[in-house]
Order: sequence, then structure tokens, then C-alpha cells
Amino acid sequence: MWIFEVLKTAFQIQLSFLPDKFTEMLFDSVPLIISGIVIVIFSILTLKITLIGFGESLRFGLDKNNKGKLVTKGIFSVSRNPFFLSLDLYFSGIALIFPNIFFIGFAILTIVSIHLFILKEEKFLHRVYGEEYENYSKKVKRYINISKRN
Repeated sequence: MWIFEVLKTAFQIQLSFLPDKFTEMLFDSVPLIISGIVIVIFSILTLKITLIGFGESLRFGLDKNNKGKLVTKGIFSVSRNPFFLSLDLYFSGIALIFPNIFFIGFAILTIVSIHLFILKEEKFLHRVYGEEYENYSKKVKRYINISKRN
């Protein structure tokens, strides 16, 4: 449904499965659209850097048998969750490019769902990595470190 709505909106296809109220643009602002495009591009670059940073430790889900090494270098020294941050940015950028109830609602639901998953994952990482993760989480914020480093 989400992919269809992106393509429908981008290519101005008239067919819709959602009520018009959900898909009509709430406002038309070129600066917001440009901001959305920049955010989407930044999110894709962040995702690529994150996947490279994972290296051999890439895992999906919360599997104790496939824990890999705790990655704390590179982009992971700026954010404990750069993969999820990139997804949040991506869906937020799309909501700025296509500002309607559907995409804004989808972005909000995605951000909330990801945050809840991160909280669950943090408990898992604390159990699996113990003190190593605890020390890491004291140094690096959940989403992004914005303060200066020493």
C-alpha cells in the first residue's frame, strides 16, 4: 500500500484505494519538499554507511546465537541506532515530500514502532553484552550525539 501510494503520488496516477481525505496534500511548500528530498538522500547515505559499519556483525532480530561483536566505531560512535535513525529520517522525509494524512500518519507510526523496538533491543543488548553495552550506552546516545566530543 505504501509503495503504491508513493508511486501514485509521484506519477500522478488517479487510481486510489484510500479515501481522498487521506491522500490530498495538506500544503504545497517547495522548501519543505526540498528539505524532504535532502532528508531522504541523507537517510539513504546513513543507511549505506551503517550497513558498511556493521561488517560481519550484521544481524536481524534478537538472536542470542547470532550476537556478533558489539559495534561501537564509525557511525556507531555517533548513534547507537544509526540503522533505525536512517529509517526514521527516510519516512519523515517522504512525509515532507508528500504531506498528506497517509504519509504523515505512516511516518509517525513507523517512528513510534521503531522506538518501541529499540527499547526492546536495548534490553537484549544489555543482557547479551552486559557491562560492555552499558559503558557504550553511557558514551553514545540512543539516536544521535549532538554535543562536542573531547
